[in-house]
Amino acid sequence: MAVKIVAREHINEILSALGIKSFSRPFAGLIDPGDFGTVGTYLPLYPEEYRQLPPKLQQHVYLIAPGRYGLICFLPRIFEAPDGGKVTEVSTVFNAWGKMVRVLYKTDRGSEFETEHTIRQDKLLAYAKNKKLPINTSVKIST
Repeated sequence: MAVKIVAREHINEILSALGIKSFSRPFAGLIDPGDFGTVGTYLPLYPEEYRQLPPKLQQHVYLIAPGRYGLICFLPRIFEAPDGGKVTEVSTVFNAWGKMVRVLYKTDRGSEFETEHTIRQDKLLAYAKNKKLPINTSVKIST
């Protein structure tokens, strides 16, 4: 899944279209519900603000959750474990149709975690590939 950070020029266009000088609201973080690691950071947009934007600018807005919109402004460069340790092993589980259903990992601090967010899973697998970490793959056949 490719996610792009919204460029400052597009944020300025969105501010202009909404008729506001700045986003005077806190940033929000997308957190992986599995291991509570950071997926990204975004500026929240209210549903009525999203509807005010022309389609050209709406394409830069992400649907964060049903009825919640945001402008992604930060994505971690590399995968970081929530315990601060280094990833030492990765395990993936696929279903009988070849869809990845679970991604688990272990750290050098002895912790074991599972990621659920697809962006975070992709970063973990890319990290494992770059670091030449072992990736254990299994297939779960439902009965």
